[in-house]
Amino acid sequence: MGRPGFTPIIALHGWLDNAASFDHLIPLMNNVHVIALDMMGHGKSSHRSADSFYEPWIDVGDVISVADQMLWDEFTLLGHSRGAIISAFVAGTFPERIKNLFLIDGYVPYLHSTKKSGDHLKRAIKENRRFSVASPTYFRDFERAVHARVEGFVPLTYQAALTLAKRGVFEDANGFFWGNDQRLKASNHIKFSEEQIRNFYENIIANVILILAENSAIGTAESQEKFFDWIPQMQVKKLPGSHHLHLEDKSKDIALLLQTLLN
Repeated sequence: MGRPGFTPIIALHGWLDNAASFDHLIPLMNNVHVIALDMMGHGKSSHRSADSFYEPWIDVGDVISVADQMLWDEFTLLGHSRGAIISAFVAGTFPERIKNLFLIDGYVPYLHSTKKSGDHLKRAIKENRRFSVASPTYFRDFERAVHARVEGFVPLTYQAALTLAKRGVFEDANGFFWGNDQRLKASNHIKFSEEQIRNFYENIIANVILILAENSAIGTAESQEKFFDWIPQMQVKKLPGSHHLHLEDKSKDIALLLQTLLN
C-alpha cells in the first residue's frame, strides 16, 4: 500500500491473523509505502515444509529478506502481538536497519525458565507431530467461519473478524476453513530466557512506540512495566480497547501516533 519513494514500512500481523489486520489502519496514514506480510503459514502465504516449524526467531530472516528484495537498507517496522515480538527481534538483531519500531499490544514474549528446557522441548515435539496431521475445522458457510473468530480465544468485533476472514478463509469440497497452518498452534521448540530476550531489546536503537490496550491480551501495563527500561527511548501509550484495537475502533488514534513517530 502507498507509493514507492515514501517512508518504507513492513507490517507484521499477529498469531493466526493475516495481512488484512492492517486494512483499517494503513489507509489513514500519509506518505508511506507499506508492505503488509502474510507471515508464513498465515493468510495466503505458503505453509512451512514438513521438516520445518514456526518460531518467531525464524521469521526474522524472512523479514530481512523482504527488505532486501525491496532494496530498503533502512525501514520502519509495524507489528501487532506476535508480529510486535518478531519486530523487536528484528530490531535487536539488525539494529542498524530499523529506523522506527511501532508495537501494538505486543512486547516481551513469555519468558522461559532454563530449568525446564527438556520439558519444553518434549512438549513442542509432541505438539508439532500432532498438529502436522491435524485437519482444520470446517464450517458449513463463510458466515460461520467469521463467527468462529468473533467468539474465539481472543474475541473480535464482527467487522474485524470479517476483515480477516476475507483474506484468511478458504473453501474446498469439505466446506469453509481458516487456512492457517495447524502447526502454528504448537509450542515453540526454542524458548528464550529473560537474559537472552533482554539482550535483543537492549540492542534496539530505533525510535520506539509501544501501544498497550486497556483490555490487553498480554497482561496489564504494570506486568510489562519492569521490562520497559530495556529500551530507554521507548514511549508507552495506553489506549482504550481490546487486543485488536488497531482493527477495531482505535485505528485513527493509532494512525496519528504512528504518523507522529514518522515525522
